[in-house]
Amino acid sequence: MPSEKSGLGVCLVGCGGMGDLHARSILKCATVKSLTLCDADEPRARKLAEDLGAECMSVDDALSKSKFDAYFIVSPPFAHLEQIKRAAETGAYVFCEKPLGENLASIDAAMPALQPHQDHIQLGFNRRFDPHMAELKRRIETGAIGPVEQLRIVSRDHLAPPADDLQNSAGLLVETAIHDFDLSRWLLDDELTEVMCMGSVLINSDYKAVGHIDTATTLLRGSRGQQVVIQNSWRTSYGYDQRVEAFGAGGKLTVENPAGPLVLQEDNGGLHRELIATDWLVRYREAYFIQAAAFLDAVASGATVSPGLSDGYRASYLAQKATESHISGQPVMCDAT
Repeated sequence: MPSEKSGLGVCLVGCGGMGDLHARSILKCATVKSLTLCDADEPRARKLAEDLGAECMSVDDALSKSKFDAYFIVSPPFAHLEQIKRAAETGAYVFCEKPLGENLASIDAAMPALQPHQDHIQLGFNRRFDPHMAELKRRIETGAIGPVEQLRIVSRDHLAPPADDLQNSAGLLVETAIHDFDLSRWLLDDELTEVMCMGSVLINSDYKAVGHIDTATTLLRGSRGQQVVIQNSWRTSYGYDQRVEAFGAGGKLTVENPAGPLVLQEDNGGLHRELIATDWLVRYREAYFIQAAAFLDAVASGATVSPGLSDGYRASYLAQKATESHISGQPVMCDAT
């Protein structure tokens, strides 16, 4: 193993809301010496750089340099594949937010150029780094409930996006449920071989005009016959709803929604508790930092990263198969390799 590096030079591409979150997480990591920001909207990159005391550079210049140890790609999905390729070709490690690309066809076309760098490309499936999900995974691996027979994932956002914001979105299955497809593979330590997806427009009829669904229930089967149910929605009235239940012969394991102080009050008005988190940033802020630190630790030590390129590909593959099932109304078989 190569000797460990210290004082990493990191470049972040994409300075929107997600980029801001990643930049702040990066700067908390002890392995980082410098952070350079860039964005297609250069004034936005300069503004964030001023706020954080970081450097600033154009996207083209940043992706043409070999001065960085690592890149974080946090741009819109249509730009991911080209930017990953250019960044990896500099010899640097690359972290890319999900999804790997806009659609499976573009990902398939890019894979021959990306595969030589696969040990150094990590995908942003942050839920693997959430302490609650990590503990669920640990208990499954220790056999606490025996082999998982049924897995249920609830993933509902609090506030649905305006229809105009979805013009450049890959949609509910490709950009939202993709987290749940990856989480299923990771928790089961298995590939999913069959998918049936029911998608609807129940929240905002304007979504139909831009070609999107807002509600989905997806059924999947693992290679050993395990059953998975994933429920996705872009709206709740009560907060950011993220729950998981794993069931086996020895019992069940659950991850509930973390709330405020666990002091329950019951009176003549009923039972009262604190509200759950209202958005993904509150719920998963810690996971984003742990994720960044794990990636940069791998960069410093020269280790292979995880979740990697193949995990990103597989999640996008399942999103494509779920989309096919939604359109056809029929179950779709999935290649397990």
